[in-house]
Amino acid sequence: MGNTKWPERRPTDDFERLLQPDGTVAGELPNVRDEELLRWHEAMRKTRLLEEMTVKLQRRGVFSVSGGGPGEEATALAAAALSAEDWVHPSYRQNASLIYWGVPIDRMLGAALGHAPEHVRAHLPVAPEDLPKVKTTPYAVFLGAHIPVAVGTALADKLNKRDHVSLAFIGEGATSEGDFHDGLGLAGVLKTPLVVVIVNNGWSISIPASRQTAAETFAQKAVAHGIPHRRVDGNDVFAVYAAAKIAVDAARAGEGPFVIEAVTYRMTDHNTADQASLYRDDVELQHWATLDPLDRFEAFLTGRGLIDADYKTAQTARIDAELRAAVDRALNIPPTPADTMFLNHLNGEPGWHFRHQQDELAVELAGGNPFLDFDGSGLHKEAGDA
Repeated sequence: MGNTKWPERRPTDDFERLLQPDGTVAGELPNVRDEELLRWHEAMRKTRLLEEMTVKLQRRGVFSVSGGGPGEEATALAAAALSAEDWVHPSYRQNASLIYWGVPIDRMLGAALGHAPEHVRAHLPVAPEDLPKVKTTPYAVFLGAHIPVAVGTALADKLNKRDHVSLAFIGEGATSEGDFHDGLGLAGVLKTPLVVVIVNNGWSISIPASRQTAAETFAQKAVAHGIPHRRVDGNDVFAVYAAAKIAVDAARAGEGPFVIEAVTYRMTDHNTADQASLYRDDVELQHWATLDPLDRFEAFLTGRGLIDADYKTAQTARIDAELRAAVDRALNIPPTPADTMFLNHLNGEPGWHFRHQQDELAVELAGGNPFLDFDGSGLHKEAGDA
């Protein structure tokens, strides 16, 4: 296709909306305390500032690649409907869900740098009361692969009669993966306490949703698995939370899984290795800029008298200082030893293939060339080794 741009088939507005783009109320809002509203806002603002900072760090060579989700912060706050000890299985655009639940930003950055979680934890003394209140898993590089894992945590809680819910986020493109349907099929049959949020940002990297599926909506994919679903304005934090609260409460009550489609948009490139201008039009960006979830929520909070310009100025300065300190601590975490890639902590003896590769790595780390200075002599295929 060269540089041909796909025509956008903008999602129809047949979704639930409680807050208009200008911040005025469009429906009955869920009953949420002002303190909680400010907590949502803090998570959204911190996420946006963090992702702006990581892009700059990538440009300086600190990260190999950076991919965030400016424009998708409200969708990630479906996690606000959870309770302590529940599970969050994020994709890579749900930093707001982790920040909301207190995952240390140092650990998030350490993961992006390739540091093992145990190394991050070891160098970051955290008081028990400051640890995340929900259980989280690293996002899966293989998109959609975490859905069966989320079914597993939900099933484990159900079998052990624990009153917990597993919430998983997945991009609309990954709903075409077999893992998504395998997971939903099992969850539907076993009625596991699982909530899946399909984050429909319109683009599966450079492929628009209209070229990725013939389904009218992504929410309706739940129908084939006998799972109830809702479709909401993903840039409306109230609509997202209200749907998530209904879904989480139903799952916790033993009614089984639930699927939510949140229609949203990523305002930036897919990641720093992408150039979205090659396949997206400026007109499209201009349209979605008017629907920015943070601007919309701030307009509401301002009208409610909860924030003003001075509040935002002080908040920005405080968050900036917090993020800079987190970056400094993350950069001082010792790098993960390279040989941990061989998973020596697993049970059982490693096969000769692993041992061969470990010896090659040892030669390289010692300054040698594993292709010239190591021939693998002395290693033998043992009985039963493939």
